[in-house]
Amino acid sequence: MSGRTSKAWWDGQSELKLNLGCGRNIKPGWVNIDSWKRADVDLEIDLSTDFPFEPKSCQFIYSEHFLEHLDWLASEELIAKSFTALRKNGVFRAVVPNFQRVFEAYVQGDRAFLENCGGLLQDDYLYYKSVYEEPERVVSERTKNPPPDWHVSQKPEDRRNVKLRARKYTSPIEIVDWVVHQYGEHKTLYDSDSLIGTLKRAGFSKAYRSSFDANLDSSEYFVPASLYIEAIV
Repeated sequence: MSGRTSKAWWDGQSELKLNLGCGRNIKPGWVNIDSWKRADVDLEIDLSTDFPFEPKSCQFIYSEHFLEHLDWLASEELIAKSFTALRKNGVFRAVVPNFQRVFEAYVQGDRAFLENCGGLLQDDYLYYKSVYEEPERVVSERTKNPPPDWHVSQKPEDRRNVKLRARKYTSPIEIVDWVVHQYGEHKTLYDSDSLIGTLKRAGFSKAYRSSFDANLDSSEYFVPASLYIEAIV
């Protein structure tokens, strides 16, 4: 689905900055793209099938905790399209879960790391518990930022999806399960070798492991459990 109905402000430009699968991480001055309809999203499309940007129209393409939500083929196709859209010396930066570090923590019995890794789960649990038990109250409290329709829908399948997320994680393996599957939303696992290999096969001249950048990356994620990769055309 495309949210475009007329010529967009980024058409015809050659130094665009794209924020793929932006979610709530809106970057001013960037083209913020997501399939989730929000007032602050610039372009509402499905990036697994649609990528309406011309060759060499971009200087920077960014993706934070999004590629793992695509199957491996759609991810490779999106990376290939991004390579074509970037001008010479353009940058592609991706942040994905650091699955290798999470698995190491589990094997080593590093419960503190896993509990920090799952820090967001407590907020998720409390929110989805309230949505499941008191959807009307949540809607009344979020008038300026309404929840997605399915959060408060009474359809049995939507109710089940909300209940699925209202889980209080109590053991390390449950946190590992969440990182890997995230309620069935995660489709592809990466480590640095696999993602760098995908980028190089797409044609990038350089691809390397990077680190957290406060000017680009969201601090709300547990940084040691995130993998930061950059590539240059």
